[in-house]
Amino acid sequence: MKTPIQELIKQLEDLRDSISEDDAMYRGGVVNAIRLAEGMLEKEKKVIEEAYWEGCVQWDSEDDAEDYYNKTFKNK
Repeated sequence: MKTPIQELIKQLEDLRDSISEDDAMYRGGVVNAIRLAEGMLEKEKKVIEEAYWEGCVQWDSEDDAEDYYNKTFKNK
């Protein structure tokens, strides 16, 4: 199983590989997007680990996964 960011990187790499070398601007933009996504992998790992441990600590909470997501990540 891959994380969403890992899946995104794979999709971007496939896109990069499908772009002609002649289209350097477009290809460069995709390469930059890959680098940005790769830079988020460690942050994603920490978020997943924190969610896991939070679940271990509050296993008897009445909140469900969606409640946890909304409280933790939902920005309005």
